[in-house]
Amino acid sequence: MPDFRFLLELGVFHKALAEQKQVVQSFWENAAQLLVNSGIQLKPMPVQWSSFRRNYFSVFFIVCFRVLGIADDRRRLFARLNHCLRAWVTCCDNLLDNELKELILTDLPQEAKIFKSVHTLMLTDRIFFRYLMEAVAGRVITAVEMRQLLEISLSAISPSGREEAQEESGVDLDLPPDKVADQIHHTKTGRLFTSPLQAPLRLGDLDLQSEAVRCVHDGLLSLGISCQILDDLNDLAMDLCNRKYNYLASLILHGDDQQEKRRLEAFVGTSRSNQTPLCDTALYKQFPNAARFARDEALRRLDNALALLCRGGVPLNRTGRRTFVNVLKSLYTNPEALLKIRDPL
Repeated sequence: MPDFRFLLELGVFHKALAEQKQVVQSFWENAAQLLVNSGIQLKPMPVQWSSFRRNYFSVFFIVCFRVLGIADDRRRLFARLNHCLRAWVTCCDNLLDNELKELILTDLPQEAKIFKSVHTLMLTDRIFFRYLMEAVAGRVITAVEMRQLLEISLSAISPSGREEAQEESGVDLDLPPDKVADQIHHTKTGRLFTSPLQAPLRLGDLDLQSEAVRCVHDGLLSLGISCQILDDLNDLAMDLCNRKYNYLASLILHGDDQQEKRRLEAFVGTSRSNQTPLCDTALYKQFPNAARFARDEALRRLDNALALLCRGGVPLNRTGRRTFVNVLKSLYTNPEALLKIRDPL
């Protein structure tokens, strides 16, 4: 199965993975301490949970911290806080999409999808506060900076949350594809990809007036949008049934291919009658013309994102960028492989 392991040949990615493994281990150890005498038992952490395959976006963010010159102790703190952010976002997605992607394993019943996500949210809040208090005690941050991090931890992800909230009760699929990408996906996913930078920006470790910082910020924004467009291919059935914005659906409905448009309208009619399963990740293959355009647009934006990140200091030469694009291209034409590698933040 194609994946991004080729990046580990680059020293900065190898070092970032080592840091992320420490982050995951720390998160697990803090969860274990907080669950003592709670009546809920933490299970051993699976070895693969600290692998690059499960953490490649988190590793990518640490790489950005490294190339932008954030001091070691502050970078380690920001990486830990980002893992908490990742847990919050994943649990919220679980609750909104009625699924269960776990970042903590306990002896709670496997069928308790809702409470397991709620429990992880509560547990992560306490781990987050532990990290802040330890950082103040270790003079990594000041008490004033701690309060700033408390504020940014919510405001950094609030725009994405507001967009999710507006779609929760369903939307009319009347926006043209460029507005879906540059308004909806920009806010919901693009800004979510830039959220790891908000803590160091708020504390002054980074400055958006710097060309390198601006390139990394804009590169992550474009990376998030391109990944969301690719996600829309595999999420077409679910998004249509739940009446959520989807770039591919917008392309079809606002395009000139009448055959694909009729096919989509027929699907929408049957899905609203619960006659079509939501898990059809290969539905996009029934719309080859629009799907090809969506994939090409996503890869164009991805190529731009990687070029910006490279200008910001991420060591991806032309060959590395091409390989990165080809890996994503392969994954998003193989839904089962994508589901295995897909990583929330």
